[in-house]
Amino acid sequence: MIPRIIVLLILSLSITSCASVYYISDHLSTAEKKEFKTYTTDDHCDQEISELQAQRIKNAVDITMRDLGYQRAENGDLLVQYFVKNTTKQYVEKCEDDYDRWTGGETCREMVISYEEGSIIIDMIDTDINTIIWHGAARGPSFNAMNKPDQEINRMVAKLLSYFEAGETKLN
Repeated sequence: MIPRIIVLLILSLSITSCASVYYISDHLSTAEKKEFKTYTTDDHCDQEISELQAQRIKNAVDITMRDLGYQRAENGDLLVQYFVKNTTKQYVEKCEDDYDRWTGGETCREMVISYEEGSIIIDMIDTDINTIIWHGAARGPSFNAMNKPDQEINRMVAKLLSYFEAGETKLN
């Protein structure tokens, strides 16, 4: 009985505290390679994200775009459109222990385990032709549960936008 509780506790802690971030990106290979110099942003943040977290993400996008050599402008060459969301996920943990029922031990029960996940989705739109030329997404821990949110959000956005800069397609 006690080993099961310990295993479930470790499993639930590892799921909720897991800092793994998964990235995907894709680009329009037929898009003309241009020298983009300026950008504008359009953001959409989920109601589940605090105003403070939304501001951190906006700052991370601006800092990363500036670090990549782009200037913010009223009517930029690129429209950086991003969507941020926290989602509650669930899965059912089944215990299949056929031996315990013969030895008089505890019977196994199904358990629903819930955790939160945060996602950032970014589209780069060429404003001259009004077409998405790059799409990227990062999925990881909840934005509201990050230990060092400034550092983690900056790292997440910087890595995601590095795929845009490299023109890479990354599919997990």
